[in-house]
Amino acid sequence: MSNNDREEEKEGDGLKNNTEGLENREDAILPEEHVYASMKSLEQEIEERKKEYNELHERYLRVAADFDNYRKRMSKEKADIIAYANEELIKALLNVLDNLERALEHSESSEDPGPIVEGVKLVYKHFLSCLEKFGVQPVDASKGQEFDPRCHQAIERVESSDITPGIILSEMLKGYTLKDRLLRPALVVVSKEQKGASEGKKVEGNSDENLDLIDEDVENN
Repeated sequence: MSNNDREEEKEGDGLKNNTEGLENREDAILPEEHVYASMKSLEQEIEERKKEYNELHERYLRVAADFDNYRKRMSKEKADIIAYANEELIKALLNVLDNLERALEHSESSEDPGPIVEGVKLVYKHFLSCLEKFGVQPVDASKGQEFDPRCHQAIERVESSDITPGIILSEMLKGYTLKDRLLRPALVVVSKEQKGASEGKKVEGNSDENLDLIDEDVENN
């Protein structure tokens, strides 16, 4: 091989090596660009997640503030309801109070008790009508009614031979209900079975048996 051929071969090998070096250099650069692109993508995703988080956090703060305001408003309304629940009832009873004051004023200047009694009866009826508007009703505990432990309370039991046990004999204090709820039971006197009557029946039964035995003994003799 001549010197020229050797030099050309060396130059060819040099170009080949340079070309391979460039290729290797490009291969080394490509992964860096890929990593950079991945980092940019991750940064964008992080920014989007941050934005979503901030929006959700602001929404949560607004909802929490609205709920706190709602809770305070409900608490205030509940306190007002408790404090002023009987406002309408009291307004209605003020008219009854006015009539009572008029009756008292009239009693001081009148010597006849008749009109005063009639005035008090009218005030009493007015009072009951006011209570009825709000669902208050008196418990039926009139004489002759059957005793009901759900709305009656027996404060005394009286023995009776001619009245069935468990019958109301008299009402000592009126009872009242509010719609379906018992406010106060009626205090009543109730009849009960007479002890002597039951014992008498037993004695009479024993007497008949004794008479029968006596008759049998006479016949046998």
